[in-house]
Amino acid sequence: MNFKKGSILILTLWTLSFLTIFAVGVAFSAGSQLRLASHLQERLKLYYLAKAGIEKGIIELKGDITPKYDSLNERWAKSDEYFKELPLDGGYITFSLTDESSKININKAPVEILKSMLENIAGLDSDTASDIANAIIDWRDLDVFVSSGGAEDIYYEGLKVPYPCKSGEFQRVEELLLVKEMTPEVFSKIRDVITIYGDGKVNINTAPERTFGALGMSSDLAERIIEFRQGKDLLDGTGDDVIFNTVGEIRNIGPLFIKEADEINRLTSLDALSIKSDFYRIESSGILKKGERSLQRNITCVVQRFSKKPAQILYWHED
Repeated sequence: MNFKKGSILILTLWTLSFLTIFAVGVAFSAGSQLRLASHLQERLKLYYLAKAGIEKGIIELKGDITPKYDSLNERWAKSDEYFKELPLDGGYITFSLTDESSKININKAPVEILKSMLENIAGLDSDTASDIANAIIDWRDLDVFVSSGGAEDIYYEGLKVPYPCKSGEFQRVEELLLVKEMTPEVFSKIRDVITIYGDGKVNINTAPERTFGALGMSSDLAERIIEFRQGKDLLDGTGDDVIFNTVGEIRNIGPLFIKEADEINRLTSLDALSIKSDFYRIESSGILKKGERSLQRNITCVVQRFSKKPAQILYWHED
């Protein structure tokens, strides 16, 4: 009798232990599922917040009130003032816009400008800069003729890891690393002044000093253009900014030395300058604040603006 009671007690204890372990497991599993669901919900909300920032950026570009020019004293260029941590549906959006025509378009730039960029920005000697510039031209052109110092299929197919010469436009700036003699070190030095978007002309109303240097301008001339553009307060994006309404007005910066006039004339003859742009990079962040925690998701895109139809997205990247 006592043996039976003891067996029942042991069985009961084992059953309770099993049920306890099972309950703990179910609770842990449920907790994990709830945390996962919460995490996915937060990521989804962050995505739509970031996407909303992209849409707001496109709307901002569409509302441009100065269709004849684009400059740094317009709303789209003042992200810290107008587009920082805007509240939306329990979260925040922050976005900024950058004129892609403030950079050198490696799909359109002539060999003279590519060479200037490699000399002035990457610090290469004249011969090396010329070779790489010609190799860039050979990479993107459709013919099979090798430029001086350049390369076509016969060079690339003879490498240890062979690949063909593209004979087409760059689809990403990182493609430059496939071009003959282009090194990661050189690429890192020019990365911030190059693009693959736009008509190939540099907007003199938005270009930074480094881009003017990449075009082949002396540092003194580039600095004078920037200071003239900034106005009396020497600040970008303020009410006293001077806008270039035509490319020719770049000569209004004051008396030019013969060399400076020659630099401007050279770029004008190459049709390398403009005063407006329709290609913009939009960088948007969706933000959720959870107590001391701050969650963020980023989207970067490049859009082409049109006057009579919706903007076209040319590039899209999500972090």
